[in-house]
Amino acid sequence: MWFDTHAHLYLLLDLAESALPDRVTIERELSPILQKAKEEGVRGIICPGIDRSTSELAITIADLFPSFVWAAVGIHPNSASQGTEEDWDVITQLATHPKVVAIGETGLDWFRNYTPRDQQVTWFRRHIELSRHVNKPLIVHCRDAEDDMTAILHEVAVSGKCIGVMHACAARWETVEQWLDFGMFVSFAGSVTFSNKKHLFVRETACRVPLERLLIETDCPFLVPEPLRGRTSVCLPSNIALTGTFLAKLRNVPVPDLAQVTSANAATLFQLG
Repeated sequence: MWFDTHAHLYLLLDLAESALPDRVTIERELSPILQKAKEEGVRGIICPGIDRSTSELAITIADLFPSFVWAAVGIHPNSASQGTEEDWDVITQLATHPKVVAIGETGLDWFRNYTPRDQQVTWFRRHIELSRHVNKPLIVHCRDAEDDMTAILHEVAVSGKCIGVMHACAARWETVEQWLDFGMFVSFAGSVTFSNKKHLFVRETACRVPLERLLIETDCPFLVPEPLRGRTSVCLPSNIALTGTFLAKLRNVPVPDLAQVTSANAATLFQLG
């Protein structure tokens, strides 16, 4: 049974700017998608928010699909420029909600210019402090910011282990090895299946992460794995088995064993009992 540690399920909904979907609409639209995931061997999903409204939606989804979907709350670095103090107050309140098992999605994104870098760092540090305050792990986004990310995590690790996951990892082993030393788990998404040369180093990293710190995800609706890449533009939680099976073969591990271990790792990290 697979565990999808990162799926933005609310992005599968029709999110009108004027109003968020109600519970009836959410349940109607997501039920067949999540039923398909269960049929493909998915035992659980973490749904992380990227701002105030989607964090609230993530909790609603987790409430509608108990013991199958859990929420994380946070403000994504690409959303941070639009974040307000009121938004952060709401996030800190939501962080203690019983359906919330992690803080994020947070982190650094030097690839896009949606939020000034210094502002991203400030918001990331806020999430780190909140994570420690509520004793829930971080879900960390890092794109083209490996050096600065490593410096911040090193600073944090001085006062104790960093508890969380580097999601959709696309970093080289030399960097990931340091993240592991700081205490982080590492998750791989559909990009590990990509065959173009610029992604091959991700496979090397995926082979070297210790099994007990390894997680997998879809990053739904992004990062469609091979062989579906190019055939569809939307990655679904049911596609996790494609990434998991690829990773198992890459590491020369039986597929059921990888599914069991990564699911157990998710239960451990997110304190699911």
